Amino acid sequence: MNKRIFGAFGTVILGVALIAGIGSYVAAAKNDSGVIAATPAGTYTAPDGTSYPNYTLSMNTYPNSTFGGHHGADGGAHPDWVSYGAAGPNGEVLSDATTGTNFEVPAHSAVTITIWQYDSGETLNNDFFAHVQGTVDGTAKFVRSYDTASKTDVTPETIIKNIPADMVGHTFTIHGMSDEQDQLFVNIPLMLANDDEVTAAEEEGGFTQHPTKTTFTFLTGDAGEYIWNCEFPCGDGTIARFGNAMSSMSYMSGHFTVKG
Repeated sequence: MNKRIFGAFGTVILGVALIAGIGSYVAAAKNDSGVIAATPAGTYTAPDGTSYPNYTLSMNTYPNSTFGGHHGADGGAHPDWVSYGAAGPNGEVLSDATTGTNFEVPAHSAVTITIWQYDSGETLNNDFFAHVQGTVDGTAKFVRSYDTASKTDVTPETIIKNIPADMVGHTFTIHGMSDEQDQLFVNIPLMLANDDEVTAAEEEGGFTQHPTKTTFTFLTGDAGEYIWNCEFPCGDGTIARFGNAMSSMSYMSGHFTVKG
């Protein structure tokens, strides 16, 4: 009888722990509850001559969460965690933004996204994610050094299909879902910013003046719900570095909605 009682008690404890774990995940997923809607930007003509309504989004990636934004003025609960955030049209830090990782774009449209990458980096676990995938022509536009003070490209803009797997800061990866909707898969490797500049700026409580800049365009199909995440292992101190910020919504992952 005692064994049964202890067994039942253990099952209850396990169940409570599981519910608590699920609750923690849901809480993290709701940490950034807002949505950034893409901005109309005229018409985009695809290489095959087809015209689509064009929409744009801007994002930044940071070496920590002290930029404020949806995490709060002091970086929130985890100021040392890397994070994506909302960006101004020239990569400006939007410290008053109330959202920054959930995005909404129209169906059957061309979506152009620009990401300013303020973090350093190392080597991907899987160089599959060092390749541009899912964009128009399988390419992206890349600027190795962008000056946020003058809002100009320091280095020339080039067309890339991949970057070295040992020079990745983060990725922006939209995953298709396992259901009957149109499948959308987009992967963009973001090259690291200059490590010395990133470190020096962090020590002064700021961010490098020269992030990298990557711009890409892809076409959306039917309406659907997707998840985006970073595939670079940047959850320091965790197993395979895929914990903490890497496994938490509103940091290195979020929702990507294609709305009909």
